[in-house]
Amino acid sequence: MIEIATKTAWQNHPIDNPKRIDIDLQFTDKQFSKLFRGLIPRQMEDKWFIYFENDWLFFHRSWTGFGLYKAKLNKGKDGYSIKEFWAERNQEKYKNEDDKTDIENISFLIARGLLGIDVNQIYSDQNIKLETDAIKGWSNFGNMLFTNQGVDYTAKIKSILFGVAVGDALGVPVEFNSRQTISKSRVTDMIGYGTHNLPAGTWSDDSSLTFCLAEALTNDFDLNLIGQNFVKWCYNNYWTPRGNVFDIGIATRQAIDRLAKGVRPDLAGGFDISSNGNGSLMRISPLLFNLLGKSVNERYELTKQVSSITHGHIRSVISCFYYLEFALQLLNGNDKFEIYKNLQTEITTYLIALSISSTEIGLFDRLLKQNIYELKEENIFSSGYVLHTLEASIWCLLTTESYKDAVLKAVNLGEDTDTTGAVTGGLAGLLYGLDNIPKKWIKQIARYDDIDNLAERLGEKITSC
Repeated sequence: MIEIATKTAWQNHPIDNPKRIDIDLQFTDKQFSKLFRGLIPRQMEDKWFIYFENDWLFFHRSWTGFGLYKAKLNKGKDGYSIKEFWAERNQEKYKNEDDKTDIENISFLIARGLLGIDVNQIYSDQNIKLETDAIKGWSNFGNMLFTNQGVDYTAKIKSILFGVAVGDALGVPVEFNSRQTISKSRVTDMIGYGTHNLPAGTWSDDSSLTFCLAEALTNDFDLNLIGQNFVKWCYNNYWTPRGNVFDIGIATRQAIDRLAKGVRPDLAGGFDISSNGNGSLMRISPLLFNLLGKSVNERYELTKQVSSITHGHIRSVISCFYYLEFALQLLNGNDKFEIYKNLQTEITTYLIALSISSTEIGLFDRLLKQNIYELKEENIFSSGYVLHTLEASIWCLLTTESYKDAVLKAVNLGEDTDTTGAVTGGLAGLLYGLDNIPKKWIKQIARYDDIDNLAERLGEKITSC
């Protein structure tokens, strides 16, 4: 439940010596609902208390309660606007006298603090040049500037969830077909029937378990809840596209059977070398948003736990870890080739520090030591083996320039077409955004509204953390 800030929620004192400043900010009705909620500080590093009352937004320093800004919201036919605001000019309470600084500050507070728009880098690039600027930025905004707390990731979540589902659905009709067979009639659009005789837009276990994980993450992190969602899917058709489970991997089925018998979730997955199918990699993408702001040790441990529900071998864990680290840097706006080079050092160094065997690390050499994007298609494999799926997804991402081209390239590799499409689609969706996924494909996806709602709910949860 989202808490609404009210005047009585925190100490507050009115502005003593207000100065009127012109500004022009426009908001949709949906954005207004976020402005209305305000902002209640939770810890010392949360520097602001903001509340809405009688068409006005009031901005107060949390540790003194001093009011520094107030702005009136005007209702128009196309939404809301702020045309002016008032800033404190009592020098004993607020030292600033520069209107431009106040415009930047209130714009940042509204965008970042209330709407959850990630404008940190823009602000930092414009305002933080020296260490003293960083100290000033911390003093002004605290956690709001230097953490991801409160950022609205809903659009990114949608780009991943629909990215996975569309890539998956493209591959379902041709699953198990060889590359040679597909080459005679390449996939170029969303089609139906084929292998599983199901309508166009039908996604498989890849998306089902991705949505089961995302559903669990709309609550506080609970490994048992994730595991039970998997059980509900397998036994009760939970988060299926059309009411029935029609595809499930052997290792995943065995792990879910163990979960149903009460085995601890992080011990349910197979730990032997033969348990390295792509069943944990295919569903891991929503965990990205629970890794924000965490150390690499925490990220690895969480990834290991969630992978191990169905696939506990170190090779599957490393594959999921690599994938999520790549996704995390995409989320931060890094170039895909820059990320690839970064991870060659960062992943290798970290795995060595964990004392993972050099033989196991060596299996990832095509990603960690070579330029996989220089390989020809005949050297890229697309079976259900986790390392093949990981390599294929990164290859498809690095050798194309759009979501459509990336997922079609993945599906046309043949064999485990739905999973290669889904895993590639998660990264490509994140990289290129929801708007880059062909709209006619999204409209064909089974349970579109439910997926959209799931993304909204997960976005609300991540924003409130």
